[in-house]
Amino acid sequence: MKPFEKWKTQEVEDTFGIQFSRTLPAMQTWLAYQEPITQEETNISERLRLRLQDFTDFWNEEDIKVFFLMPMIDVVNFYDSSYRTFMEVTFEADLTDAQNNPCTLRGRVEMLVAMGRQEAKTPFFFLNEYKPQVKSTSDPKGQLLSAMLAAQALNNGHNFPVYGLYNIGQNWYFVILVGKEYTVSPQFNTVNRNELNQCINMLKFVKKEIEGFVKILLKDKKRVN
Repeated sequence: MKPFEKWKTQEVEDTFGIQFSRTLPAMQTWLAYQEPITQEETNISERLRLRLQDFTDFWNEEDIKVFFLMPMIDVVNFYDSSYRTFMEVTFEADLTDAQNNPCTLRGRVEMLVAMGRQEAKTPFFFLNEYKPQVKSTSDPKGQLLSAMLAAQALNNGHNFPVYGLYNIGQNWYFVILVGKEYTVSPQFNTVNRNELNQCINMLKFVKKEIEGFVKILLKDKKRVN
């Protein structure tokens, strides 16, 4: 089938029978999460915010990734002995479409957080595309959703929500896939200090969720062994 980067949102919905919901309880929980922002996090995020403010109109995709997006995500430090951040990963999953026909989703993602040290397995969180503010002609949400569906199929029978994030220039959008439903957060303008702080809290919530998922998976692995 088409690689992730070729999918459009409506194609993903129609092909795999997933539905958009204006809101889901899991998204409300995610949006409501609050954790104190440390002074170190404030210092780093403010430096990056001012950099973004000065250059967002001039950056290309690689600039956005290197000089703002990844340093900002790394504030939360998605690293542990059992999971970490991976870049430029190609993976695939076998699943069924809305008519129960077998199919394979395969593609490359720019960034994901998954179990594993050398190779990514059991993906939990994606950032699939980096799009400049004024040059985006593709569908980052559709691309992200196709990767999230593939991750859902790799969940080893666990019904974990799958988390994602896509950005268009300085604007961030968080996505959650629960079963056959997904929803998208309000837009966060990361040049705005308060909205950037909320993005940090959104990322911290994902980290907390991942740590919970990893504990369940490791416990299951011990039980099998």
